[in-house]
Amino acid sequence: MFKIRKIITISDYVTAINIILGLCAIIFHDFRFIYASIVFDALDGFVARKTNTVSDFGAELDSICDVVSFGVAPAYLLYYYFNSPYALVASLIFLVCGAFRLARFGVLDVKYFIGLPIPAGALILAIICEFFINYNNYIVNYGISENIINIVVSILGVIFGVLMISDISYPKYPNKIMMGIFGVSLILSMFGIFEPLGICAVCYVIYGLFKNENVQ
Repeated sequence: MFKIRKIITISDYVTAINIILGLCAIIFHDFRFIYASIVFDALDGFVARKTNTVSDFGAELDSICDVVSFGVAPAYLLYYYFNSPYALVASLIFLVCGAFRLARFGVLDVKYFIGLPIPAGALILAIICEFFINYNNYIVNYGISENIINIVVSILGVIFGVLMISDISYPKYPNKIMMGIFGVSLILSMFGIFEPLGICAVCYVIYGLFKNENVQ
């Protein structure tokens, strides 16, 4: 009656946690669930390789989960917190670009990422949103209006979306030191200290922009 259970592996259950966390980010309006999703997005591939359960089913499931956790969730939170026509347009563009990015990734077989990976796009968008939310009062005190903030965040959201469908190449696996720093930053973000994670995200985005190995 439930033959699907025969093709679901332990790594697929790890992948499922990814989409559950993405939904939690939407329900609870909390960026930390997106950060946690990144952990399980990386973990499912590790588990699949270690248990020899890599499959086409798992790859399809991973893409579906990613479009929710790293496409729908950050796009929704962008609009939720910066409720404006600009934010709505930016959210839609980011989501569509993320979906295109995942579809392209599914049909390519390369040693590096082409375009900003959607988890990285979601991460930096979430960080930018958190930054302006948490430091809003300081920014306003400098004479910058809420409308300007909305426009800036929305423009950045569009830029991150465009980077995902660009031909800029990004490394799949940074060195161990960077991974360690990133891991510690993720842990800190769970306690509301998102600034170190933001620095990691910005450095990764800039690295791709200035590495100058665009795909022909």
